Amino acid sequence: MVDLSALSIPELTQLEKDVQAEIVRRKDTERSRALQDLQQLAADRGFTISELLGQEQPKKAKKLIVVRPQYRNPDDANQTWTGRGRKPQWVLRWEAKGGTLDQVRIS
Repeated sequence: MVDLSALSIPELTQLEKDVQAEIVRRKDTERSRALQDLQQLAADRGFTISELLGQEQPKKAKKLIVVRPQYRNPDDANQTWTGRGRKPQWVLRWEAKGGTLDQVRIS
């Protein structure tokens, strides 16, 4: 065991920091080794870690839902908004001038 009584407070503080850093480093090393061991064990039996833990599931294609625009900028017909999500700047400016969404609604 190390005799700590001869160390000053700054030396003890530095030692404490060094010990904590070494503990973190060793845990990381051991975690990596354990994961490698588990991956090898799973592979020897024809599995992956994800398969064993039930995390690997077939990917399902997401359906892309196209939403038609509900509003059009009267000053620039190329700018539209579906009414979903945050209001675009042109809508905010329109409302700030006193306009309403009903006035820019696409029929």
